[in-house]
Amino acid sequence: MTQQLERGSEHSLLNSLLDDAARGRGGVVVIEGPAGIGKSSLVEHARVQAKQRGFGRLRGSGDLADTALPWGVVRQLVERSITRYAGEVRSLILDGPAGRALQALDGAPGSAASDDTGFARTLHALWWVAVDLSSTRPLLITVDDAHWADLPSQRFLTYLARRVSDLPVALIVATRPPQDPGGPLSDLTSGRLAEVLVPQPLSTSALGELAGLRGEEAASVVITALRTATGGNPLLAGQLLDELTHRGLDLTAESTADVVPEMGPQSVSRSLLTGLSSEATALAGALAVLGRRGDLETARTLVGLDESSSLMAADELVTGNVLENARSDWAFVHPVVREAVLSALRPGGRAGLHARAAQVLHARGARPEHVAAHLVRSPVDSVPDGVGVLRAAAAALISDGDARTAAGHLQRAWEATPDDMDLRAELGAALLSAGEPEAARSHLLAAASSPCGSEVRADRLQAAALATSRSRGPDVAAAELERVIDDFGVDHSPARLVLEARLASLRSLTSAGLERTGLRLLQFEDLPGHTQDERTLLALLAQRAFYSLRPSVEVAALATRALAYGRYFDEIGADPLPWGNALHALVLADGTEAALQEIAHVRHRLSSGGSPLEFSLMSTAAAMTATRTGHVRIADEAAADALSSLVLVEREPAVAGLVAVCVRLAAQAALDRGDPSAAAAQLRDYDASWPEQAAILPVQRVGLVRSALALAQGAPQTALSLALETGAQESAAGLDNPAIPWRVLAAVAAQRCGDLEQARSLSSDQWERAQAWGAASDIGTALRLRARVDPPRRLELLTHAVEMLEEAPAQLELAAALVDLGEALRVARRRTEARDPLRRGAELAESLGALAVRARAVDGLGALGDRPRKLMFSGSESLTGSERRVAELAGSGRSNRDIAQELFVTPKTVENHLGRVYVKLGITGRKELVGALAPA
Repeated sequence: MTQQLERGSEHSLLNSLLDDAARGRGGVVVIEGPAGIGKSSLVEHARVQAKQRGFGRLRGSGDLADTALPWGVVRQLVERSITRYAGEVRSLILDGPAGRALQALDGAPGSAASDDTGFARTLHALWWVAVDLSSTRPLLITVDDAHWADLPSQRFLTYLARRVSDLPVALIVATRPPQDPGGPLSDLTSGRLAEVLVPQPLSTSALGELAGLRGEEAASVVITALRTATGGNPLLAGQLLDELTHRGLDLTAESTADVVPEMGPQSVSRSLLTGLSSEATALAGALAVLGRRGDLETARTLVGLDESSSLMAADELVTGNVLENARSDWAFVHPVVREAVLSALRPGGRAGLHARAAQVLHARGARPEHVAAHLVRSPVDSVPDGVGVLRAAAAALISDGDARTAAGHLQRAWEATPDDMDLRAELGAALLSAGEPEAARSHLLAAASSPCGSEVRADRLQAAALATSRSRGPDVAAAELERVIDDFGVDHSPARLVLEARLASLRSLTSAGLERTGLRLLQFEDLPGHTQDERTLLALLAQRAFYSLRPSVEVAALATRALAYGRYFDEIGADPLPWGNALHALVLADGTEAALQEIAHVRHRLSSGGSPLEFSLMSTAAAMTATRTGHVRIADEAAADALSSLVLVEREPAVAGLVAVCVRLAAQAALDRGDPSAAAAQLRDYDASWPEQAAILPVQRVGLVRSALALAQGAPQTALSLALETGAQESAAGLDNPAIPWRVLAAVAAQRCGDLEQARSLSSDQWERAQAWGAASDIGTALRLRARVDPPRRLELLTHAVEMLEEAPAQLELAAALVDLGEALRVARRRTEARDPLRRGAELAESLGALAVRARAVDGLGALGDRPRKLMFSGSESLTGSERRVAELAGSGRSNRDIAQELFVTPKTVENHLGRVYVKLGITGRKELVGALAPA
């Protein structure tokens, strides 16, 4: 009752959250406030309400002693739903979502500190557990004291919050204001992912009511003093009132108000400990040090009590309102009380308890991270091979995504053995993953300068270069790396390839030094692609060869060797982006068939488990391929899929590049389907979401679609400026491939501005480069452009363009060339000949979803007196790319859950897609899907 006063609005908000979840609309509420303000009571209110509504309920809570134990809170959520069952029921539960959750946690990869891919896969697997648990009834997940939750669990809460809206899940997180401005809790409490509920202090009126519960109406001056002393904190106010009563002071007497200021919050909490026996005080200290995982048996061992004495001491702590439910749970009545117990311990005594805890747990064979949680707060030699225990615990923490705590363990171990360079390298790698690149750089460089094998040294140097890149920029890192590579000779040893691959990766997104990097990469052109480092070098060489205008057939061959028929992606580690570089080069070299096979392989690979970054990279490649081939609907849907997944990926320059690519492709798809307003909205959202746009090539190329939009909006001068600006950025980087079509846009814009000379010059340059490049798609595009600025040869050039594009993957470009040719024939009064290319162009454009080109064809046919059929998609033609994928998978017998897993969407999204599919196809269910899709 104490902390339920004046909480009506908070209860209403929590009740609304539950009601929405019951209707299938998930949501998140973060209860943020200081200790004692009533967060736990609000969480308990939500649990009671959820039980009345028939919700499934999972609960967990952070603990100060467990912050270094990975997945501690997530394990609570799962294990608490299991422990109360036994026998066959327990086995059935373990065969379901709870068992899959434990498998995901136990199967988390123990790989290098820089590999976040495995951790991302674990997060996604755990998200699927939430999906499964909420599939039969709504689910409430509550986490109290989240500020003390371990980092992997905090990251999961953030991950879940980003994707909960499509699930019947209510997530409630109670936390004190976060101390780490860049941590996962900051994302939750910022209000971007959740509604933040901040309980207010109690008013003097409520405090008077609280005092009245003790039997008498307190004097108003006493209540005023109470409000001043506690700030209206419900817990502290209750404790202060209890203490006043314990001292025998009369609440109705005004003189009692003079005593209240002497009793600050700390003295109130500590007053609970006064008068306890030495055994009870010692036991409380041991339990406080052990934390949630502590038990009476271990606690009495730490302080040397026998069983009978410990039980008597525990009963005394319950009577003194320090512990509750001592016989079963041994929990402190409130975290504030536990903190008071800890603060009462002398520093030496606290360290001694931690040392004995480490010894007891080590002797019992506890996991290294459980021992290390105490060892890090006591002398390292408290247990045999304490350094080894700390290193083993750090390795487990890193594999579970908590590099920050791992770095703390390794720092403690290194301080004990400062001459161990292997340990120092591990510390540097952990600091790098923990977001402390400058400190990581120092340790990694020092470890690399010590005597070690060439491959070990190379691995440390490339990690140091990554740290330098993050702290001082990629150009500085690349320059440092170039200097040390020469020490490895000119051979193709594995050690040197590691460094060369890192150097090429650093240069891949920036414009500085690309030409020099391209020359370095040439020496690796004959690599067979047997190892990941070889494939990375070949992938980046293919990208560079594309930029430097090597013939398209050579670029496609390099990219194909890098991809190694799916092996490159299958063995991909922390940096999957070079795979995307290879796909980009392959697609723009007109290797779209091979690219589609690679994408199909990756899609199948991800269907059994993957991360959002991997899925978004695959979807980006699919959107890029669809854009090249002209399949507007597929490009639109794939880009949207990628952007949806990228929301779940932490922001960094590489991710910024992927977002920019997808935005450009999505906006271009909107223009191709004749919807400039949608393209403009896409760009507005991008500018608002990414106000600080890095000066990297993918971001700069958004200027291409900005130029195209300006043309569609009738602003050719703006279009010309934007296209020329993009061209200048490409030239500054030494890039000049016609598949980056800035000259096409600039020429069209210049012509519309009346500058025919500039338009012809740009057209001529585009034609020369397209011939050198050799890709049929770009040659056909260049011929179309030449026809535009050379009216006397227009029919000849367009006929040639159509012939070239008939053999090219660029089907939308073919449709546009056909319409251009039909228009040219009509203007030349060859009306009969004009009909066929116009009709072919209209039909092809319609099949691709390119309504802008189709509209031009319809206008041309209308001028000939034809009345083409209305543009009305029906049946399978009306399905979007996503709807078609879902329909085909459902028709093959897949469940909604299986489809959702494969497409990295929620089951609700699949259900919505199928609902629209049934309406468009005029069918009632899955059994009719195969027949309805057969004509397509």
